[in-house]
Amino acid sequence: MSSKPHLVRTCLLLAVCLAAAHAPTEEPRASEPPMEVLANLSYRDGSPACRLDLAVPKDGRSGRPAIVVIHGGGWIEGDKSSFSTADHPMPGSIREFARRGFVAATINYRLSREATYPAGLEDCRLAVRWLRAHAAEYGIDPKRIGAYGNSAGGHLALLLALMPEGKPPAAEPHADQSSRVQAAASDSGPVNLLWQHERNQLRGVIETFLGGAPQEQRYREASPSSYVGQEAPPLLLIYGEADGQVGIESVDAFMADLSRAGHKNITYLRLAGVDHCPHSLVRVPFVEPLVQDFFARALKLDQKPAP
Repeated sequence: MSSKPHLVRTCLLLAVCLAAAHAPTEEPRASEPPMEVLANLSYRDGSPACRLDLAVPKDGRSGRPAIVVIHGGGWIEGDKSSFSTADHPMPGSIREFARRGFVAATINYRLSREATYPAGLEDCRLAVRWLRAHAAEYGIDPKRIGAYGNSAGGHLALLLALMPEGKPPAAEPHADQSSRVQAAASDSGPVNLLWQHERNQLRGVIETFLGGAPQEQRYREASPSSYVGQEAPPLLLIYGEADGQVGIESVDAFMADLSRAGHKNITYLRLAGVDHCPHSLVRVPFVEPLVQDFFARALKLDQKPAP
């Protein structure tokens, strides 16, 4: 249970958004802040899937908070380039985070047709440990790392935040580093895989991800809803009431359980009439600044970096 006396930040936002307003064009920026984008850095030797793109503000400062961005795709497809390309990136891109002052990494991880759960989660954990191990090189404060993901990536971001990390095997790279994150945001990540499977929501991809039909213990282990009693960092939950892939009832129950467990710093954006991934896919315009402000607050972006 979280022991920090945070203000309650549980919000139910009911907003009916016209589709035409969901995809605004990005205005050109007159003065682009200096940044460096490094592509295809390996964070697990010998695994072609385990690569990341990194955006680093270049103004001579260090000690910045970092954000790991995890792509969606039902754990079976998708690519980090969705969040790193300079041409029409998804909202939540590493370039947007770097413009705000974060170091940001978007990662590829082993998909479930290559390796079933927990392989993808293990890769996400390793990516966080890799960032901590390279904190001095890229100007990162290792005590301030967050995770953001959409859809399946949101599910993995929530597991990073809520599931006890355990001790990685000594043979794992950077086993001396922690994989815990200090904030997490989920844009329509599944929270209760057994509940969804029983209601035929993403049943096939969930079975592929978990390696077969339901085994209750395994399905519960892989569900963020199983960890509401654990310590939790600040969370931002972004979900559409009309989501046909992740039933809003499961998220309502998850939010209620978090609240009953005493967690105070939870922001829940429950958007009426909006489908899957309100931020990254539907592109509801007012969500972008809310995401940026959430991480700025939770990771203390305004804390002065060392010169």
